[in-house]
Amino acid sequence: MKLIFLILTILSAISTYGQSDSIEKAVIHQRVLSKVISQEEYVKIARKWNETIKKAGRYPDLPLDQDGRVYYSFEDRFDQMNKQRLFNRSLEWLSIKHGILPSGLYSNLEDGKIIYRSSFNIANNITGNYTSVITIQDNKLLTEFINISYETFYAGHYSGDTWVPERYINSSIEQVYPIVLKNPSEWNLNLEMLKTTNDWFRNEIANLHNYIIDYEQHYVF
Repeated sequence: MKLIFLILTILSAISTYGQSDSIEKAVIHQRVLSKVISQEEYVKIARKWNETIKKAGRYPDLPLDQDGRVYYSFEDRFDQMNKQRLFNRSLEWLSIKHGILPSGLYSNLEDGKIIYRSSFNIANNITGNYTSVITIQDNKLLTEFINISYETFYAGHYSGDTWVPERYINSSIEQVYPIVLKNPSEWNLNLEMLKTTNDWFRNEIANLHNYIIDYEQHYVF
């Protein structure tokens, strides 16, 4: 009974804490309660999972919105930096960092909105894709990352005497977890995908912040 209560408590906290190691473990607990796996299988999976997380350092917690989709939101503040300047600096940063010119994105100064699509590398054959929405007001901006997905490339190859052409497989970030339910051989790659995603978005915010605050330095020559 205590185990059932613990699982319900953990699951009810998803919207607050997002996707986490606790949720992964709760999923396995639920499979035991539902008799999908035996107690002995659970012990083996739990032990291997804990070893994997220990080697990985920690589980890459993911923030979720009210609909249970991965959603990153960062608010940044700047002293004495009006809306016009923040807007222009953000567009400059996008052109330099992402190679996205104003004609390749949505931007509206009156509404204080910039919306663009971009990508980042996960591994040699996996690319992360996302949409970002930057909302700008005087002295502050809000950056959101949504619609996060992955594109996996499989090179063409022969299977016996049959040629299998190259292909691309697209999947949303929500399809990556629960990781613990996948084949253990896939755990490390999936953890790395989520960790790289977390790091990318945090680095993006730091990079944009530094570009904006160095505004005056760009005109010293």
